[in-house]
Amino acid sequence: MSLDNHMKLYALDRRVALVTGGAQGMGAAISRLLADAGAHVVIADVQAQKAQDVAVSICESGLSAQSMLLDVADEASIIAVTEAIEREHGRLDILINNAGTQDRNFIEDTTSEYWDRLMAINLRGPALLTREAVRIMRAHNIDGRIVNIASNSAFHASAPSLYAYSTSKAGVAGLTRAAALEVVKDGIRVNAVCPGNTTTEGQMSASGPDFPAEQIAQFAPPVGRTGTPEDIAGAVLFLVGDISSYMTGQTLVIDGGWLTC
Repeated sequence: MSLDNHMKLYALDRRVALVTGGAQGMGAAISRLLADAGAHVVIADVQAQKAQDVAVSICESGLSAQSMLLDVADEASIIAVTEAIEREHGRLDILINNAGTQDRNFIEDTTSEYWDRLMAINLRGPALLTREAVRIMRAHNIDGRIVNIASNSAFHASAPSLYAYSTSKAGVAGLTRAAALEVVKDGIRVNAVCPGNTTTEGQMSASGPDFPAEQIAQFAPPVGRTGTPEDIAGAVLFLVGDISSYMTGQTLVIDGGWLTC
């Protein structure tokens, strides 16, 4: 097979992709790469101006994107955005459940309000978005692709104070497998990317207790550097492209080898 044919396995021409949390960090990098592969990307975020700035930047490069206001903790907002995409484009081919929060709290400081808010963003939001995306994909006979951004914390407790966060990401890994089984008969594939320590604006601005220096040292993976948003975007492109057509229900860990330590 020629290199040109190989590249076609990554091509996303005429596909419509929804990227949640696309205003910055991993979401912005994913949005740019999917647009570069030919998709029309809907950048959905609670930070409306930053999402619009990313969309404008993509369009200025001659690619296709738009922004929408989305609060993944609000079911009405989720339904409004997905219905708007269906109404405007008549389809939704790709959903990237990227929006999330890494706010921290120790067990004894975890209130029910804090727990519920984090779960609403990190777990309930992806579940509801998956529901709405599957509805559209089934209605239009689309062989859809859903990629959830989980974490290597789903498989290994990485630090104190990530009690709720790690639990939510373990839930995302479970959601991925359960959804994949239910929609495989429709030709819809559902997979997850599990980043390790990746430097993003969201990570730096997360609330909660600071990590002590000795804990930070333990985050260093064998490859000798932290991850970048582009590292994660590359894995997402692989999972939404035809090159991974035999993969579903999988959790792809991208953490520089940290879980091997």
